[in-house]
Amino acid sequence: MEAGKRSITDIFNQGRTLEIPFFQRSYVWTDENWERFFIDMEAVSTRDRVYFLGSIILKTRPVSMGNVIGDWRVVVDGQQRLTTITLFCKALCEAQNKAGFERIFFNMRNQIILQHNHSDIEIFEAIVRGNLTKSLLDKHRHNSVLECYNFFKSKKEELKTLDLDALLSRLYFVGIDLGSEEDEQQIFDTINSLGVSLTTAELLKNELFRREDESLYNKTWKETFEKDDDVKAYWDSEVTAGRQHRINIDLFLQSYLLIQSDAHDKYLGLSSLFSNYKAFLKDRGTKRHSFIDTLVKYARLYQDSINPNLLNEEIDQNSATERLNVVVFGLNTTTVVPYILYILNEVDDKKEMDDIFRLLESYLMRRLVCKDTTKNYNNLFASFIRNKVNRYKTLKNKIEKSEDVTNRFPNDKVLLKGFIESKLTNQQARTVLYLIEKSIQSEKDATVTVGIFICRLFLLLNFLQAPAGGRIEAFSLRW
Repeated sequence: MEAGKRSITDIFNQGRTLEIPFFQRSYVWTDENWERFFIDMEAVSTRDRVYFLGSIILKTRPVSMGNVIGDWRVVVDGQQRLTTITLFCKALCEAQNKAGFERIFFNMRNQIILQHNHSDIEIFEAIVRGNLTKSLLDKHRHNSVLECYNFFKSKKEELKTLDLDALLSRLYFVGIDLGSEEDEQQIFDTINSLGVSLTTAELLKNELFRREDESLYNKTWKETFEKDDDVKAYWDSEVTAGRQHRINIDLFLQSYLLIQSDAHDKYLGLSSLFSNYKAFLKDRGTKRHSFIDTLVKYARLYQDSINPNLLNEEIDQNSATERLNVVVFGLNTTTVVPYILYILNEVDDKKEMDDIFRLLESYLMRRLVCKDTTKNYNNLFASFIRNKVNRYKTLKNKIEKSEDVTNRFPNDKVLLKGFIESKLTNQQARTVLYLIEKSIQSEKDATVTVGIFICRLFLLLNFLQAPAGGRIEAFSLRW
């Protein structure tokens, strides 16, 4: 890794290509960002002082020669600023009827140095080359790249007073250049520890797809994870995993990797999930297309059955899957999710699957009420995947007859004692009461939406007033 002070012309070197990963997130700056940037540029143009634009991380990408510039760099961090600078300078040169834009932002083969992502490349290149048409304007009228360009165009009179040469000589980045084998995620996350990191999904899709794979990408990844706003919202929803806050798609990707690797210890770490994926693909020599097909298959299973939002919805009292969702996300026991996904794929018989899920609910809730530790859950459920525990009787035998007290299955007597003596948190108590209510609720009562955070007062009062051997004991047997 090499780092140092870089000028605009150092970054936009005429012997180089800068590639924004083709399937990277779109350009997202808005009026607030552009206004601040423009005010800063006015100040830089009139004051003789250096202005730093933050860090730019570029990673060397080996390329064969031909019709490609040899110095090819992938933009790991800096897409928003590099795009904004290009569009700003384009508008400035047009306002001043000034030549020289191509000399800075095109390489020696008359190619645009900054190669954009799939969603922005058409409008970005039309603007930069001056090839805007009415059809393109209509097609991309809500695109942020076009809105940025129009914002700067609206400042035409102010742009006429700015000195482009002064700007180019005073604007600097802290440039960080990575070798082709270096871990860009680790460096990006370290530098942007207080910002918004690239997700594992964003890094992985650019590992799996190339620019020439757009059709494959549209049919697989986009159709599954980015089809519309509802689908995106599902995968981007936040999930609490222990003390960590993650998004749903990252939880899925962690689960999928554990299953594909047979829960190998090498791939259990959460902090370097993308690195684990790269190592897995390299170690197993996995074919990209088959890997993508299987990934999509599991993603659809996951989306059909696993939903953090069920915490705020009325669940079907007879659905073992929905009840287990409440346990997993209501009690932050997401370490069981990889095993749930494994069962969803392995078990075809619905009764068998329901029996497994009810047993898992019983196991997790009994241990919760008895205040048993959750620290070994990660290893325990990984071992079930590793040992192909995909039948109810096998699972029942594993957990009910475990000699390891760390993984015990509390019996009814221990559970009853836990109900009487344990002190649960508010969240834990809500989950317990909600699942009790769903078990004793009649069908006609189910018309009222309860939600995980709203339990009926009558249930609580009735529950507390009942004799110790009443509702509690009856429900302990059901669990």
